[in-house]
Amino acid sequence: MQGGPGAAALPLPAGTVETLLGQALAAHKAGTLDDWLRRRPRATRWFVRRFLQPVLGTAGDALPRDRALVEATALWLRWVVSQLRPDQASVLSGIDAAAWVDRTSWRPMLALMCHYGFEPVPDFRQRYRRHPDEAASENLCGLWAIGPSTFYRYLEKGKRLAAEALLERPAAGERRIAMRQMVLRELLPRLELASPAELVDWHRRQSTLALAQQDTLSALWHLQQASAPAAFIELLQRARVDVADDAETDALIALVAAGASDPRQRFDLLLAQAALWRIRDAGDRERQAYEQALRLANGCGDALMLGIVYGALGKFYEPRDADRAFACYEDSAEFLRRAGLEDGRPPGAAVAEEYLATLVKLAWLYVLRNDPRSRAVLDRAEPLRRDPSLSPATVGMLEQTWGEYWRRAGDLRRALEHKHRALNIFEREGDRLSVLKTYANLSLIYGDAKDFDSAIAYSQRILGMAGSVPIEPETLTSTHLNLGATYFWQGRYGEAIAEYRQALAMGEQAGLSLHVRRAHYNLAEAHYKRYQLDAQPDDESQGDAHAAAALKVSPGDSDPAHLEATRNLKTEILGPRDGAPYDRLLPEEFAAHFDEMAQIQRHRAVLAVPMGAEAHVRARLAIANAYLAMSSKEREAALQLIQKHGLGDGFAAEFEQLRSTFNRELTREQQLATQWEREAGELLQEQRRIAVLEHLFRAGSIQKSIYAQVCGVGLATASKHLATLAERGLLEQTGKGPSTRYVLPG
Repeated sequence: MQGGPGAAALPLPAGTVETLLGQALAAHKAGTLDDWLRRRPRATRWFVRRFLQPVLGTAGDALPRDRALVEATALWLRWVVSQLRPDQASVLSGIDAAAWVDRTSWRPMLALMCHYGFEPVPDFRQRYRRHPDEAASENLCGLWAIGPSTFYRYLEKGKRLAAEALLERPAAGERRIAMRQMVLRELLPRLELASPAELVDWHRRQSTLALAQQDTLSALWHLQQASAPAAFIELLQRARVDVADDAETDALIALVAAGASDPRQRFDLLLAQAALWRIRDAGDRERQAYEQALRLANGCGDALMLGIVYGALGKFYEPRDADRAFACYEDSAEFLRRAGLEDGRPPGAAVAEEYLATLVKLAWLYVLRNDPRSRAVLDRAEPLRRDPSLSPATVGMLEQTWGEYWRRAGDLRRALEHKHRALNIFEREGDRLSVLKTYANLSLIYGDAKDFDSAIAYSQRILGMAGSVPIEPETLTSTHLNLGATYFWQGRYGEAIAEYRQALAMGEQAGLSLHVRRAHYNLAEAHYKRYQLDAQPDDESQGDAHAAAALKVSPGDSDPAHLEATRNLKTEILGPRDGAPYDRLLPEEFAAHFDEMAQIQRHRAVLAVPMGAEAHVRARLAIANAYLAMSSKEREAALQLIQKHGLGDGFAAEFEQLRSTFNRELTREQQLATQWEREAGELLQEQRRIAVLEHLFRAGSIQKSIYAQVCGVGLATASKHLATLAERGLLEQTGKGPSTRYVLPG
């Protein structure tokens, strides 16, 4: 049960709360709390959920099972009364004489405390001599020199202030921890623990008990009390969804951080905090936590910690700046390699775990960009799954990524197999956040498979939980995009547009540039399709506006395939359309050099059509330039890696070979021209040599009749020239008779 003060909005008005509090206090005084709770089952369930769960979770098995609710209520009432202390101390003892006798600000609290039997009135004989067996109310009237009516005004004021405090200041954060400490102090005498070590063991047992009762916050508190930071962090990471919205979580983290002397524990705690900020949609705070962790790891010079935090930063930037995410993942892999992968020996469990996680995240990023290099990364990650030390969560991530890879490869059967395997793993581990992400992915795959009922059902599961548990904005935004896509494929364009708009608003609020761009793209697509049906001018203009917005979002995110699809969207929908989705894997070189390969593809189309020689020459030269640009990019990337990793002149021979090939290919025409001038200069004048070579470069071969036309000679002379050029090795003869042609040597 994840409840307690501050866990949910109070469903009762102030007057009702004051009345119930008064009844509980009276029952405590009369010793009838058990009967009072039993006669109000509905109010009791609300009371436990709203207020009592932290007390029960703190006390654990220290309270007898048959009396747990009654004794927990009595402890809670003591704490409620203590909250009226003007000095804010959460105890009912240690009140000095001046507060008892002279300070009127203390009287509402003292009246409640003594009248309802929580503490006796001390004896101040110099001020007032009380009678034997005198009631607390009479004792206080005599001590304060007031009449009964004034005393009862103090009493009513105390109850009113206590009820208001419960309404206006629900026990959260430091106040709830103070309540737990008060409960522990009250219970310690009955625990009869002989040593601090026994108290630690008791806290660990209570943590296990609290988890069994789904009280994660109490389990975390017990682990903090047991000085078990590693177990605390592990539970916090696993159950972050359950506790993300509770202020006590932050207070507990602060306590653990203050007591953590080990740098790795402080590092892990910062990463756990970052995950909480992500769920809370606080991107700046999330980034700051990662940057703190990065500084800590860098200060320690710990390659493993650096590899871990760069992997986390890559995940942070993934929906915001894909280029930076790639750089972070590459740095992560490099540091993990240094941490234990570069000496050829089997890596330690921690290194293997993080390395596989980084490979999976890198593959996921490739998949999101339809880059077929994702398969190579997944194939590299796959053998690592056999390591028995791997956590189920990491194996689940690998299954998730394989599922998305096969979806984009068009194999929906295999995609569903991997996604359901991932879902089984996350459900077994109780990883609610990953379960929700898997629901979102399944919704998308079932939509692709045209199983719209299943697609909608998985999306609705997520949206149905959004009101009761915190969900990462990335997951919630993706859900609206997926649900909109399902409606789109059903032709329900109005409903699709409504879902896409919600996704756009959420993505903009959370700074998720990738989701914002997709929302704009999907909105443009839906508006164009609706315009195709109804011819409403507003739909066309809306489509144009969203298409333009999609092109402007995140210019630093180099996803050229998506940009190309956006540019062509209107033409494809309002003109001929093949219905192929854009989120499918690209050919290898398209993914690596999209702009250049798209240019080559366009010019290849020109060469396929009979056109003038000039158009074909320009197309060939443009293709050559595109390949040169790709070659230069690959060479520069190699140089950057050499510089980054300090590899020096280790690749001098390879660069010399590249330079030789580069120069050879660039000057082939000049080399041939020089050779022909040297060996055929007396046979052909310069103008004729140039004309013959240009024809050969353009057409690939030359015949006797064409040679005669190009050089302005007769057929007999042309035949002699060609034979002489062949004898000198400048040409090679192919074919016989009318099919005779001459080509440049290979």
